Amino acid sequence: MTQPPPGGYPPPEQNPTGGQPGPAPSAPPPAGPPPGAVPAGPPPGYAPPAGPPPGAAPAGPPPGYAPPQGGYPPPPAGAQGYPPPPQGQPGYPPPGGYQQGPPAAGSSIQFDTSKVTTSDWIIVGAGLVLLIFSFFGWASISASVLGAGFSYSLSAWNEYWWIATILGLAVAVVVALRTMFGQPLPQVKPMFLVIASGLGTLITLIAIIELFATAFWGPGFSIWICLIVSAAQTYFVWLWGQKQPGWTLPRLPGPAL
Repeated sequence: MTQPPPGGYPPPEQNPTGGQPGPAPSAPPPAGPPPGAVPAGPPPGYAPPAGPPPGAAPAGPPPGYAPPQGGYPPPPAGAQGYPPPPQGQPGYPPPGGYQQGPPAAGSSIQFDTSKVTTSDWIIVGAGLVLLIFSFFGWASISASVLGAGFSYSLSAWNEYWWIATILGLAVAVVVALRTMFGQPLPQVKPMFLVIASGLGTLITLIAIIELFATAFWGPGFSIWICLIVSAAQTYFVWLWGQKQPGWTLPRLPGPAL
């Protein structure tokens, strides 16, 4: 039988509630997440790998990727957030925006008189003179009735005479578009302008002969002016056509205006 220690055993701990003594207090739980819990972040000292996060769309082609031959096609019109293509690659437009296409031919008309010669001014001015004097007397008649004289005149806008005015004016407009406004008009050959101006002169000459053949009518002062101006326009149109490429008619002597 075991002997009690000197002084006896210590008294047992008393339960404040008056019942049996409870278990000894347990040690504090260890620091850290409970077993089976998902860690809230990477462990200390962990370095994330270089590159975009998993699931993110790549911002550009992978390193070493060569673009297709001819470059990338331009983005659709009105696309938002489309990344600009890298510079220096074949097929890419210059900086400052995408080029939708070449400008339409003849879309802009600019008035430039720096390249207009004296012959051009004469041709255009002749067309304006023909238009102005077409409204004056091409044919005139004078008579006396009961001792009172009267006169009457007709303009170029009668019978077929107006064709001469239209031809001269059309030649002046075409030359003005080609020289002053920079419109090439390749479908209108210089030979066509020479023929049109010469035909206007011929019509005016026929009208004068017809007026001389009548008994009452005579040529007015305007038809003589139009005949001289139309002949001068034909001459200078011929000189102008000689300087154009593809000229096949004989060359006329004249000043280099």
